[in-house]
Amino acid sequence: MAKQTLNRGTTANDGTGDTLRTAAQKINENFTELYTSIGGDSATANVTLAAGGAIFEGLAVNAHQTILSPVEPTQDNNVYIPDDSGTLILDSCTQTLSNKTILVPTMTTPKIRDANSSHTYNVTVGDITANRNIALPVLQSSDTFVFANATQTLLNKTIGGLTVNNPKFGGISGGSLLVDSADNEYLKFVKTASAVNFITMTNSATGNNPSIDVDGGDANISLELAAKGTGAVEIKNKLVLEKGTDVASTTAIDLNEPLTVFNSGSQILPTIGDGTIQGEVKYFSNVGAGEARLTVGGTSNIHGVGNNGHISFGEGDGCILVWNSTKSKWFFVSNNGTTIG
Repeated sequence: MAKQTLNRGTTANDGTGDTLRTAAQKINENFTELYTSIGGDSATANVTLAAGGAIFEGLAVNAHQTILSPVEPTQDNNVYIPDDSGTLILDSCTQTLSNKTILVPTMTTPKIRDANSSHTYNVTVGDITANRNIALPVLQSSDTFVFANATQTLLNKTIGGLTVNNPKFGGISGGSLLVDSADNEYLKFVKTASAVNFITMTNSATGNNPSIDVDGGDANISLELAAKGTGAVEIKNKLVLEKGTDVASTTAIDLNEPLTVFNSGSQILPTIGDGTIQGEVKYFSNVGAGEARLTVGGTSNIHGVGNNGHISFGEGDGCILVWNSTKSKWFFVSNNGTTIG
């Protein structure tokens, strides 16, 4: 209904205005429409208007109301109410959202409830120095996130620049296995408590050899190779003994090199020290024209050679000595032409 205005006439009491009955009718109809629009015909209507906004009393008349007030606008704004029934969403109210599409959301510590809503997954982040993108792959089927500490099985992964701490390739008690596609063992890694020594494997460029070296905290470490039962350690190709520079002067020989080659045109008097490991093997060969006398000190450390004695090597002579820690002496296991003096 349009607002009904009382006709007061042209001048006072000129008889041209509304009668009292007509004027009262207009007043009643105007107030009826107002009361109806704000909730009914009672003076305690659920909705009233005030300078601060619309006041909603609620179902019960009491000391509490809800006031809908705008902030001071800086432009003309339109607020659209969707064509549906539902509840208004407030920024600080605990509410459950359904059927919402949120574009470019910014979330701080979001929480995800578990299956029975008894606990939540809390997503936390650290401080970063710039925006970062997390890219999700195009999934061909449903899948599962991978986490740092969760026990999970990974399939179809190509990992570049992998650093693996405490690897377990098919775990066994006290160690680990590296297995093939049929779960058959390639390698077994056995754990040692408080280990400090280990093996380093190094690859190589063209023209050089890959290597397997012993490394670790100890200063002197041996490398053990052991067959099982009555089996043996087989060397399929050539066996090469490492040697340094040929010995051409009177000097102490290097026991860290398995092979020492004498090569002098005149007599030299090299010396040999004690071995350090039971069963240590030392090879000698003289390719020079000069005699090489492998000399011992006042207390001989070569079995069969007296104190201050020597082993004499002519050109083409050689021998093999093995160190015996119990006897603290070198013993001949092979001799080709050398003599004891």
